[in-house]
Amino acid sequence: MIRMAKSSSVSPEQVVNTVCAHNCGGRSRLACTVRNGVLVRVEPAPAPDDAYTGLCVRCLTLPQWVYSKERIKTPMRRVGPRGSGQFVPISWDEALDEIVDRFNALIYAHGSSSIAFVRSTSASPIASYTRLASLLGGGGTSNFYGGVDMAVHMGLNSTFGDKGMYGQHSNEWTDRLNSKLTIVWGHNPAETAMTAMHHLLNARDAGCQVVVIDPRYSATAMHANWWIAPRPGSDLALALGLLHVLIAEGLIDRPFLFDHSCAPFLVRTDSGKYFRSGDASTSEKPSAPQVWDLHSGRAVELNSTAAPALEGRFEVNGVSVATAFTLLTDSVAKYTPSQVAELTGLDASDIVDLARTYAKAGPAQIGLGYGVDRYKHSELFARAAAAIAIVTGNIGKPGAGVGVQSHYHGSHPARLGPGPALPKWASTKPVPMIEVGRRDLPVRAVFCQGDWINQRMGDMNTSLAYLKTLEFVVTVDHFFQTTTQWSDIVLPACTFLEDNSAARDALVFGNSIYLRPKVIDPVGEARTDFEIERDLARRFGLGEWFRESSEDVVRGQIDGARDPAFDNITYDQVVQAGGAIRLNVPTTPHVQYGNYGFTTKSGRAEFYIEELAELGEALPAFVADHEALLTHALAERYPMLLVQTHARQRAHSTFFNTAWTLEIWPEPILEMNPDDARQRGLANGEMAEAYNDRGHVVARVVCNPDFPPGMCNITEGWKQQQYADGNVQELTNSEINAGQTLIWGHANIPFFDTRVEIRPAALKRQGAEA
Repeated sequence: MIRMAKSSSVSPEQVVNTVCAHNCGGRSRLACTVRNGVLVRVEPAPAPDDAYTGLCVRCLTLPQWVYSKERIKTPMRRVGPRGSGQFVPISWDEALDEIVDRFNALIYAHGSSSIAFVRSTSASPIASYTRLASLLGGGGTSNFYGGVDMAVHMGLNSTFGDKGMYGQHSNEWTDRLNSKLTIVWGHNPAETAMTAMHHLLNARDAGCQVVVIDPRYSATAMHANWWIAPRPGSDLALALGLLHVLIAEGLIDRPFLFDHSCAPFLVRTDSGKYFRSGDASTSEKPSAPQVWDLHSGRAVELNSTAAPALEGRFEVNGVSVATAFTLLTDSVAKYTPSQVAELTGLDASDIVDLARTYAKAGPAQIGLGYGVDRYKHSELFARAAAAIAIVTGNIGKPGAGVGVQSHYHGSHPARLGPGPALPKWASTKPVPMIEVGRRDLPVRAVFCQGDWINQRMGDMNTSLAYLKTLEFVVTVDHFFQTTTQWSDIVLPACTFLEDNSAARDALVFGNSIYLRPKVIDPVGEARTDFEIERDLARRFGLGEWFRESSEDVVRGQIDGARDPAFDNITYDQVVQAGGAIRLNVPTTPHVQYGNYGFTTKSGRAEFYIEELAELGEALPAFVADHEALLTHALAERYPMLLVQTHARQRAHSTFFNTAWTLEIWPEPILEMNPDDARQRGLANGEMAEAYNDRGHVVARVVCNPDFPPGMCNITEGWKQQQYADGNVQELTNSEINAGQTLIWGHANIPFFDTRVEIRPAALKRQGAEA
């Protein structure tokens, strides 16, 4: 049975197994020691699949985290100016009644779209307020979504078929042992995916050549066989240069290109659209893209020829066409090693050597992190990286592939059954996060779950100006953070360790099904998100849709699963097994697209995206309006590029307040190359101000030669109250990418496309003179 924490009168000490909920994605299984109802120790618990047994340093601090002095222990109402952080305690009835009264009044006067819901991460998968949002006011509330870590997924979704906003993963981590070469591109798993890093080291020790591409000499780079350090923001140019070498030297897999890619498809050179049968005769309905039949010398359906042309330019009824592969070849022709060397700062010989090594290694894998995601055109980079794998046939094979390797995902997929049903009219209106505060919206009140202002928005001053225009702001959170400071009502939420029911939620991870049981009683007056959403719904008259308990929902998801991975697995069996069971999936590592089942319109891997022809981006091409680039107009005024790396002490901002990690790293620091510090008259330990036209931040200087000249860093996840003055998010860029918006309806926030200058600080503490 799942071991539950009980009162000290029943058992003074118990060990309760659960699974981590935080957004490093490691999902470590935890053995939590509870003594007299208090969490006192966390250790690793065995996972059903032993490859996923492990623990990172963050989880060791959970006893400090859950009882942090920043915990919100009672509902609060703002009494000072918004943003002042001045609150008084109120009862749950007062808080919930006020929310319902204010929301109902706004819905009556302005419609349901006047209420918006926004979420951060690490919430319970069955309690993210989406049901309430869909039902409130008869449906149609505004839903602020997206904005973070999406661009690489967008590019891969365009190429291989839509697998969801965060669904494009590389092969399972254990598959690294099958690789002869693996490229870790823009990822630092030694700090951000600590429980996965040993798979990379095991592969290296077994003979796999590990290549790390990162401007910074990271904790992962120091373990690589080969570290390649392009200029920040020049990854797209490097990928195009690698494509140039691969195609120019014939290092391609022609059978794969013929059988599984868009390479032989004909493209109209006038419009950039695929040539279809309807183009040759207006009486025919447009159909699948045509290919050129080498035997008959005419355009035909792909399934009508055994000899399609891979390369060539042709004319069909007066229409000039070329194969997609020809257009790719022509497109990358200008990205010669010498040209790419100028753009990236690399040696031309290294570009050539990397392309040849990758192509000749055997099965080779490209694992992308989110370090390459946070530039304006990162979806183009992801498409170029995918094209590298496509032209060499490194797709759908053990040891090969391309995808996001962050968050320890990639294991065998399996789907839980559906959650509670909703009526057909239940809906929300999507609003891209990047557009909030930057275009007119009908929103007058926002219900926030988590610290979205600090973590999910760039250009913070614009975001705060928007918050000031709202009539009412509600935030549900564990701790006092940046968004709570700007709220009118604050509600205390339980952490994933606290509950009043037997099962908080369930998740599929690491080839297994896990339950999250109660570990400890709620701290203070905190309630679970499930309870808060249900209690609000009942007050809104929507109680009929919230009759079940969280345990009922979880039981229905497991017992109602139709995925073969759940055959002969029931909720009761998972409980009896201690809260985790391995699914009915293969014991060999999962290989993405192992059956070549691409879900694009053609059913093939598509490096050519015809919908983007109007923007000149049908093929991935180098776009020079990255703020990060040295050629950008801002580079002279703001010569330093600011990034926000992840730290091993935090998962995004989670664990910002644990005492043990703060002993080691007590405050935000501004890291820069020693040469850059000296040029600005700064020494190690001095306070400096990074600034641009959007805002500023003050932090302590740390001279770090791991960062190249011209690049500086403030690790993400610090909170407003921890900065000496300003906030790193005041500086960040939020330009909207047109191509992403055209295809997906929203854009990724380019946090790393941020230029600043740095000077000695006139020290202040959040607006007050020191």
